[in-house]
Amino acid sequence: MLKDDYKPDVVLMNNLINILGRSGRLKDAIELFDEMKLLNCTPNVVTYNTIIKSLFEAKAPPSEASSWLERMKKDGVVPSSFTYSILIDGFCKTNRVEKALLLLEEMDEKGFPPCPAAYCSLINSLGKAKRYEAANELFQELKENCGSSSARVYAVMIKHFGKCGRFNEAIGLFNEMKKLGCIPDVYTYNALMTGMVRADMMDGAFTLFRTMEENGCTTDINSHNIILNGLARTGGPKRAMEMFEKMKTSTIKPDAVSYNTVLGCLSRAGLFEEAAKLMKEMSSKGFEYDLITYSSILEAVGKVDEDCNMVGS
Repeated sequence: MLKDDYKPDVVLMNNLINILGRSGRLKDAIELFDEMKLLNCTPNVVTYNTIIKSLFEAKAPPSEASSWLERMKKDGVVPSSFTYSILIDGFCKTNRVEKALLLLEEMDEKGFPPCPAAYCSLINSLGKAKRYEAANELFQELKENCGSSSARVYAVMIKHFGKCGRFNEAIGLFNEMKKLGCIPDVYTYNALMTGMVRADMMDGAFTLFRTMEENGCTTDINSHNIILNGLARTGGPKRAMEMFEKMKTSTIKPDAVSYNTVLGCLSRAGLFEEAAKLMKEMSSKGFEYDLITYSSILEAVGKVDEDCNMVGS
């Protein structure tokens, strides 16, 4: 194009920068950004957003993303709602929750409408940090400002209520979203089932698992692994193996998590011969044993040794 004396416009340059950023070629993306001025092609808000997103994807220091926001403002380009959403999500993923909260405040001060994606990132990060009340406050704030919330935000809040043992509140949110016409997605169902398994409510988890498809939501591998994990924890190896064998003949095949879950269950039950066979099968499928699996096996072997020593003494 340049050799033929065609001048690229900002749309073309944005696409090129996006392709380079997604390909992990951050340095080339930034060089192309700097070249835009020489080509008399002025970067717009999309250009800056693309660079900032690429910085986070390349795991660059968060301070670099902040510097690009300041550079953007200095160049007279007004940040958009999506700019703040990218920054909030990026800071949350790098455990800079306080910085993300400040950006949410700045976003509000500038008169942008509440962004569910930004709230979702923050609520999830606060939940991971066990700051459940702060997460719930943000969730309530989003509902007040928007009148309702997205299925994904509900799912995140349901997940964290389940984790901290506030299970009635988790079920209440699930029922609330249905009343508001917010259709639960697979992530929401999985979040509630995870809470049920944690609370040893396997009957409820099974019921939810069976009714998912009746309600127009297709189960995924995570749905199956959640139930499998519950069976391994409470139902013993027999029921876990039954489900595991059914998975092999269904459309959703066992993955590494499925194998590791059953392997740990067999080891804890002292069924080392069956565990050894499963390890061979797992290896033949190209799956790797995780640290939890090794720990389960070593713990089970250690327990057997202890029992043998007690009998011997």
